[in-house]
Amino acid sequence: MPVKKFSMLIHKWLGLVLSLWLLLITLTGTVLLYKNDLLEWQYPQLDGRSIASQEQALDTLALDVVQAKARFSFVPSELHPWVETIDEAGARHYFSNSGEFLVSREKYSDWISWFVEFHHHLLLDDLGEELQGVFGLLTLLVLITGFIKWWPKGRWQKRDLSVTFSRPGKKRWGQTLWQSHRTLGVILLLPMFLLVLTGVGMIYYQAFNTGLNAMFPQQAQTVVDYQPIINAQNKEAENLGDDFKTRVLEAKKIMPGMQPTMLYHDRDGIRFKQPEEWHPNGRSSIAFETNSSKVTKIIDYRNETVGTQLSQKIYPLHIASVGGITYFSLVVISGVSLIWITVSGFWFWLWCRGKKKLAQQKRKRV
Repeated sequence: MPVKKFSMLIHKWLGLVLSLWLLLITLTGTVLLYKNDLLEWQYPQLDGRSIASQEQALDTLALDVVQAKARFSFVPSELHPWVETIDEAGARHYFSNSGEFLVSREKYSDWISWFVEFHHHLLLDDLGEELQGVFGLLTLLVLITGFIKWWPKGRWQKRDLSVTFSRPGKKRWGQTLWQSHRTLGVILLLPMFLLVLTGVGMIYYQAFNTGLNAMFPQQAQTVVDYQPIINAQNKEAENLGDDFKTRVLEAKKIMPGMQPTMLYHDRDGIRFKQPEEWHPNGRSSIAFETNSSKVTKIIDYRNETVGTQLSQKIYPLHIASVGGITYFSLVVISGVSLIWITVSGFWFWLWCRGKKKLAQQKRKRV
């Protein structure tokens, strides 16, 4: 069977099977790009809150009323602009910059949480995440076969990307459905492919990381041996307390450019971001002795291999936290377009079936 004909069959039937999932996963993902704005709309207590300074946030996160609700907490940033903690059950609690309790969000307590859980796990926890990975890989195949199906035999012509505009119920509506499906799919193939690929990459992170390390095993820079630095610093920290404000100050003495993003209250650790990192929460971390500000371990993004650093760019690319308004707009446009591509593809299939049935009825009358 010719490649193009085989691609047409795969694209058609696999696209139909995945259409409902793809519609919902794209819809929820596109909406969640505006998650913080939606949270402020849903919970007026959060609206208009200014991002606390690092010192102010650490003072607030040290309060007993805040720590009582924290397995880990976020130091305010653009991604998490509030003083926010997450407890053992996964509930999120929000506080003002002064430590005043604002609101709690239990799992599945609002429609935003339902959107998040569906987009991440199909509401099926670990099983849902595995299904997401499989469906994502199949979607990549749909995109590839669609492009093969479209590829012109000769030179490209204007009609290969043209769209005839019509309205539902009109004679040329089927043409509009097919042409808009094809044209948007071709024009936005790369950003849509990237969105699906990065989504799959987050689910199969270890596999992607292993593969990228096999291709790019070299170090990005000379590895820093932190152990002598830690040993010297720990002598000075001998009599210091174990509050996170002190720990952050000690960490900054070792790595002046670091910015703390998450505090792990249950395991005496801090996650932080180095200036070079794309990941909004950073992928670097520092661990401390229990009830102490003595450092036991440092994981510095800059000491990782090129392959690992590339794999850590998957998440920020998927949520459009890099690239500014230009890339964010491209991701939104791609998400909205993929919704229409899914709807128009299914609608065109129904339209063709309707035309075939109508033709069969006419032949029977004759």
